[in-house]
Amino acid sequence: MTSCERINELISGYLDEELVQGDQQKVEVHLKSCPSCKKVFEDMKQLRDAVSKSSVEVELSREQLELIMNDLPAKTSQGIGWVFLITGILSLAGFLIWQFAIDDEIPLFVKVVVSMISFGIISLFFSVLRQRMLASKSDRYKDVQI
Repeated sequence: MTSCERINELISGYLDEELVQGDQQKVEVHLKSCPSCKKVFEDMKQLRDAVSKSSVEVELSREQLELIMNDLPAKTSQGIGWVFLITGILSLAGFLIWQFAIDDEIPLFVKVVVSMISFGIISLFFSVLRQRMLASKSDRYKDVQI
């Protein structure tokens, strides 16, 4: 690898002030003596400045935002996606539970302990889910929009 190739790899880091002091000094010394690398540096600096100055601001009205958020095809595909995901997870969990239950190499004690832990976690999950669903009915902040 030539010194110009090495310096060209470091120029981006130099522009972003991410180089260690030794590499930074190498780039500075090389740029003073190499017009082609100096040109690459200037081009990258101009590009970086142009990108940093450009900005795209899209401001949506409340109606446009609500239209996007309530788009029927998007909501339908989201619902279908959730159905497939939950069905797949439950099918896989059922298969794994069945395999765990019929495996004769696993001692009964381990099966009982793992089952107790699993049912405990599932019970806690559903109790929290139930509480959240009940609380959402009376949540006074659910209709607050940004």
